Amino acid sequence: MNKMAQTVNPETEGDLVLRDVWRAKEALSAARGHSIDRLFADLRKREKQSGHPVVNLCGKIVTPKKEPRNESCD
Repeated sequence: MNKMAQTVNPETEGDLVLRDVWRAKEALSAARGHSIDRLFADLRKREKQSGHPVVNLCGKIVTPKKEPRNESCD
């Protein structure tokens, strides 16, 4: 069990939506032996079958714009 699952109990804390999200997360994780590598392998397989990229961040590096400094505040 991962560290996050140990710190928050979805059965006793949070609202109903959060509990459902935690149950779904636990089911997905358990079905893959709680292995992140298996989870991502399955997601890649599903992505190929669907023909649609789920997430593609290749070549899209976003850098935050720097706010101009107000020199009078220094």
